[in-house]
Formats: sequence, structure tokens, C-alpha cells
Amino acid sequence: MYQTKFFQGSDNTELVQLITTIFKTSHDGLAICDRNGYVLLYNDAYLNITGIPADILNNFSYIEQKEMHMVPDSSAARAISTKQTHSVVIHYGNGRTAINTATPLLDQNQELLFVVGNVRDITELNMLQQELEETRQINSSFQRALEQIQSDLDSGGQIIYRSSMMHRIVSLANRFAANDSPVLLLGESGVGKDVLANYIHMESGRPGEFIKINCGAIPDHLLESELFGYEKGAFTGASQAKEGLFELAHSGTIFLDEVGDLPFPLQVKLLNVLQDGKIRRLGGKTQRQVNMRIIAATNSDLESMVEQKTFRQDLYYRLNVLSLTIPPLRERREDIPALIFYYLKKLEWKYQLEIRLETDALEALVDYDWPGNVRELKNVVERSYHMCENGRITYDQLPASIRSAQHSALPLHLAKMEEVLPLKEAVERFEREYIRRILHESSTMQECADKLGVNISTLVRKKRGLGIK
Repeated sequence: MYQTKFFQGSDNTELVQLITTIFKTSHDGLAICDRNGYVLLYNDAYLNITGIPADILNNFSYIEQKEMHMVPDSSAARAISTKQTHSVVIHYGNGRTAINTATPLLDQNQELLFVVGNVRDITELNMLQQELEETRQINSSFQRALEQIQSDLDSGGQIIYRSSMMHRIVSLANRFAANDSPVLLLGESGVGKDVLANYIHMESGRPGEFIKINCGAIPDHLLESELFGYEKGAFTGASQAKEGLFELAHSGTIFLDEVGDLPFPLQVKLLNVLQDGKIRRLGGKTQRQVNMRIIAATNSDLESMVEQKTFRQDLYYRLNVLSLTIPPLRERREDIPALIFYYLKKLEWKYQLEIRLETDALEALVDYDWPGNVRELKNVVERSYHMCENGRITYDQLPASIRSAQHSALPLHLAKMEEVLPLKEAVERFEREYIRRILHESSTMQECADKLGVNISTLVRKKRGLGIK
């Protein structure tokens, strides 16, 4: 112990009082034992931190405490046996964790006189470290999740849905992915047939590429060379050989979008490819074996086309081994909010700017019938994101077609309710939609109440009772 010039203590009484005060006020646990390990002095902090009852400290030495397993460990017992300072981390039975340091005091002959013990509570520090580690793990997991989201956003292979209808379709797609049979995807334009095709390819585990071609976007005279490739000199301008898309899809998947637009002569050649698994380049003499999965998609009614002799019946049956029909958005409205927020997150990720979608705007988007399906929804979300002000997409900023459709569609929607409802429920549904519509058209609650011919307290009560936000 060091003593400065400011210390005025002149007798042992003052020194004892000072040391006693230090013992009492110390936040660390302090204990002093003799050479045999019997405790001479200890403070309240020592009792609080270790949880060791005073009766044990008063009657048993540290050596006895350790031998009788009264304590998990004892640095004092170690210091007595080695005459060296020891520090151990002890997890006490009261749930606290502490660094227990024992320092031996030796006389001039290096004989042990006392052992001074210091117990420092590190329970909160450990908790902070644990929380920090958990935070790091959460951040790491969050970063991996963000990277996965970014990968999904980049790849376009993510299927976003919440409806039970789409859950069944995705479950079937998973089962179809396990085999090599052709898959025919049906549904209106823009429902996401290409996304589902890509998903099936990704789940199939095929090592090759996913090759996509729109059969209706390429002129008939070029489509065959795109699909089958050509040899050098096959036609004017063919200065060198070129692989076709069928060859590029070897070990992978080829997606024939809008297969209903495939020219009739090419339908025969496609049928041969499906049956034999072989192709011949334009101008070529040898056949090449290709191992590819064919997924076709169309928004046309192929059965009607077969009846009209514009689509080969045998090709239709060969493509229609496994088929999935993706319903339009208006039939699976539960998916609309999920898709909206997915595309919003995609834009926020790209432009590093968060945007808030107001409740009334979301309700209008959900109520809209989306004739262009997911493709239209994506475009509307992107337009609204860039057109919004003050970081908020409001109802008034939505395209006029959506706002007007919401207003005009109400009576028609109610008139064409497919399900038969009890009168009370039908009236409640009409009341909810009607009040919501008038609210949208009014700038204040008082204006809305005036239009409805009720007082404002009645309107507030109706809103609350009908669950109108």
C-alpha cells in the first residue's frame, strides 16, 4: 500500500477505520484469510457476488469449502498451496459470474501470512458480451439474408406469394422439377409463367443453363435457325457455324414462351425433338443428341387451336404431359400486397431510398383487378416509387385508371358477388365499401359525414365498427 503526504493518519485506529470503510464501500468482493484458509475479514459485496452463506465463511476454510464442493472453485485454496497469485473465473450457484483473484502475502522468510481475495462481478459484462455476440450473429444472418434477397432480386427466380392457390401451384412445381417430362404453363399474359419456369429449372438441379425464347417475338424465317442453329454456308450470310438454343440448353432447360405462336412447320420439328431428343442444324447432315428439359408456356387456348387445326394435336399432347395453370391476380388478391412490397424493396435496394406506402393507396392497389397481372403491378409500383413526394406513396399519386376503377367498380362488384351471403353480412360489406369510397372522395371527415347525411360522431363509430382505417 502506498502512502502520500496528504495522509494524516497517525495511529492504528484511524488506519483500521479507513480500511474498514474501504471494505464496506468496495463494489468488489473482498476477503482475507490466514495461512490455513480460514476467513478473517470479508465484506457485503463478497456475500452478494458469491452467494456463499456467512455461516460457511465463518466456520469452514477455503480448502474445506473446495473439498466439500461448497463452492465451484477457490483461487484462495490454490494460492495457499502454491504461494502464487491465482485468478479464476467462477460461475457461482446464484447465477453470477466473477473473476476471483487471490494474492498471497509472505513474510521475510517467504512464509505465508495471509491471502487477500478480490472478487469482481462480470455477470453484466458477460451478458453484454453475449448480447454483442448475438447481435453480431444476427447482423451476420441479416447480411446473409440481404445477400440472398439481392441474389433473388437479381436472378428473378424468387416466387412471391401468400395465397393458398399459389401454394398448391408451387408445391406441384417442386414435384414436377424432380423429373424430365415436359411442362406446359398456362395463364393470362403477365401472371409470371417465366418466373415459374425458371423456378422449376432451379429446383431441378440440372447443371445446364436456363434458356428462354419467345416464339412470337422472332420472325418465322429466323426462328428455326435460332432454335436449331446452322452450319457454315447453310444460307447467305452464314459465314460460320452457330449453335442453336436447343444445343445451348443441353443439360439444362429451354423455355418456349408463347409456344402457341410457333409456326406450323416448326411444330413438326419440335415434336421430333421431343420424341427423339436429337436435333439437326440447318445445312447439317448429322444429328446431335441433346439432353434438355422443355417447358412451354402460352396464354392462348391450345385446345381451341387444335380444333381449328392451327396447332398440332400430337404436339399438344406431347407438351401437355405436366401442366400448371397460373391464376390471374384478381383471383388471388392475397398475393398482391406481398408482390407490392417485394417490388418496393427491390427499388429501395437499388436506389437506397425508403418509401412509405400509405394505407389508402395500398387498399386501392389491392382492390384493383390488374388486367395486366404481375407485369402491370410491377410497372405501377415502379412508377409510383419515382413519382412520389416526401417519401410517401399516397392514394392521389396512383394512376388515374386505378383510382377511377376503384370508384366505379364498387356497385358492379357488389352486384356480381358470386357467393350468397346472409343479408346482414351483405349489407355490412356494402356499407364498409361505400363509406370507404366516400372517405376517399372527401378531404375531411366532416365533408364525408355531410355527404352521407350523418353526424361526424356516427361516422367515427361506423368506421371503428366496420374496421375502416
